[in-house]
Amino acid sequence: MKIKNDKLIIQITCLIVSVILWMVIMVETNPLYENNYTSIPVTIRNLPALSNSNLVMMNTDKDNLTVNVKVKGTIEELKKISKSDFSAYIDVLGYGEGITNANIEVIGPSNVEIISNHPSQIACNIESIISRVMDVTVQFEGTLSENYYKSLASLNISSVKITGPRSVVNSANLAVATVNVDGAKEDIVKTVPVRIYDGKDTEIFMSVPISNVEVSVPVYPTKYVNLIPSVTGTPDEGYQLVNVTVKPEKVRIAARQDILDTIKELNLEELDITGAFNNILSSKEILNTDGLTILDLTTTPVVNAAVEKVIEKELVFTSSDIQFINLKEGRQINLTENEEITVTVSGTSSIVNALKKSDLVLSANLAEAAVGQNTISIECVTEESFKSITLSKDSVNVEVIEKALNTEVETYD
Repeated sequence: MKIKNDKLIIQITCLIVSVILWMVIMVETNPLYENNYTSIPVTIRNLPALSNSNLVMMNTDKDNLTVNVKVKGTIEELKKISKSDFSAYIDVLGYGEGITNANIEVIGPSNVEIISNHPSQIACNIESIISRVMDVTVQFEGTLSENYYKSLASLNISSVKITGPRSVVNSANLAVATVNVDGAKEDIVKTVPVRIYDGKDTEIFMSVPISNVEVSVPVYPTKYVNLIPSVTGTPDEGYQLVNVTVKPEKVRIAARQDILDTIKELNLEELDITGAFNNILSSKEILNTDGLTILDLTTTPVVNAAVEKVIEKELVFTSSDIQFINLKEGRQINLTENEEITVTVSGTSSIVNALKKSDLVLSANLAEAAVGQNTISIECVTEESFKSITLSKDSVNVEVIEKALNTEVETYD
């Protein structure tokens, strides 16, 4: 029995030694080597399953994923293979919204050992497809013809529905319909696409097409018209309204041509100056603007009613200061005496205070004067506007005589 057991042990030992010797011989004659295969394409399995679940993979490089693989094998086997003998994939089946690390599975030839692959995982960014309704804003490009104005645009639909990945839809800031108005002189009606922009004015694209919109833009001719102020009431006793002005004096308006042709000026609300004793400034609205668009008016027009105190001023003249006019040819005058004439002028302070004697002219018309003694009316003439002008004497006595040859007669010019 002992002999049989010893014999079995010897046989097993010989077998093990034989195997070891074979392995040593194989390693010595055909050793193992490692090799790297780079840029092996990685495919994505079950993407349609994501789409069916209203999900989308957001990785920007998903169509260009690659992996590097390290393998071990004999030199003879390694010489026989290339990277095209390998395939790699990730499987997104069952993934939900969010970021999930997917293992990269690599398949290669059976006669080599895959030691490792890099990367070993890919972070898959999965987002839900959502929708959102956005109001459409109309923007314009180009310049209207000169002296024309575009009014507010109208749309056949005021909002559009956008659909896409959650992050893209949430980044949408503006839905824009752009209309070219270059050189327009009449109403514009155009069907244009709606483009979506983010907060940095970069256009973004949705996964579902966006409807076009029809934009209507009224275009009107324009012109400038005067603004006409209106004053009611009277100033306080001893005061007078001097002038009424308005700023701006003109305003640009736009309207249909048939309406525009009927507008020559625009009236303002009345300004009541009852009891006023100084200037009054007041903002007044423009009246009767139905059918008109007021342009370039940044503030309400301001009416300025200038009110000044009425004062008097006396200026002393003499008969010799009178201008005698229309004296018939061959005659001359002789003043019986050189009298003083006081002219009292009543008017607003700014005019009266600036008044000089030279601003007034005393005039007497001799067209009807006969030879001999005449009493001629005196008139005070001026270019200024006064409330009243009073003369201490309203006439002057003059003697009209025929000119005599070689006769010297004292006269007053």
